[in-house]
Amino acid sequence: MSVKLTIITINYNNKEGLIKTFESVKKQTWSEFEFFVIDGGSTDGGKELIERNSQIDYWVSEKDSGVYNAMNKGIRKATGEYVIFMNSGDFFYDEFVLEKIKDQLDHNIDILYGDSLFFNDQGYNKVIKPPKNLTFGFFYDDSLNHQSVFIKRSLFSDYFFYNEAYKICADWEFFIVLICLHNVSYKHLNEIICYYDYSGISAQVENRALYFQERDITLNKYFPAFIEDAELAKETRLKRMKQVLQIKKSPVAWRIFKWVISLFLLFSPKPATH
Repeated sequence: MSVKLTIITINYNNKEGLIKTFESVKKQTWSEFEFFVIDGGSTDGGKELIERNSQIDYWVSEKDSGVYNAMNKGIRKATGEYVIFMNSGDFFYDEFVLEKIKDQLDHNIDILYGDSLFFNDQGYNKVIKPPKNLTFGFFYDDSLNHQSVFIKRSLFSDYFFYNEAYKICADWEFFIVLICLHNVSYKHLNEIICYYDYSGISAQVENRALYFQERDITLNKYFPAFIEDAELAKETRLKRMKQVLQIKKSPVAWRIFKWVISLFLLFSPKPATH
């Protein structure tokens, strides 16, 4: 018998992060979910920690070919209508997250996504709030944080599983292709879903080249006609931003600029209210 949600945790030699994730899952006031842990054969005591956790419904500790191979293992074993990945070191924003969103896990919606609090050891701490309207332009510059996304499990078998040839961008590829190409349904959840440890592989400066390499492969494969327009739009935005920053250097010009904008807004049509 299937359940509404499967929480999947991917781990490899991150015992301290795993402890945080386990505590977060354990504290959830709504617990009608199954909890899976896919471990890559940890040797730091993480495997033993997993063995002692009675809350885990399924786990495996074995060598894998990478994070997306591990994620696909979890998806294939899951029975939940939706899956969410809360990897070791990541954790729910508070103990009420699942309680607050459980009734919105509507089988008519394919992808539900909320907000994330990004943090790292250097003191970075910021809430990231994706837009309600997800466009190609959004994904061209950004992505959804998969620790804040509830994905209908059937999407993977209906379309494709994560690209295991990728090291960083397979979840981004999944979102941009399904939402922008296949037009699957989605909904923004007006809740902070998770703390996201912003010191992982995709956030590391040395991995940026690989990130853009994988990203370009996907864009050229699925969206070749869109790339030139997207680059032009990005260059235009950067040019305008540089112009604004240049104006801001002059206090007089900046005051005039703000006055003109205020005047423009004063005479602009007011948005309709409902």
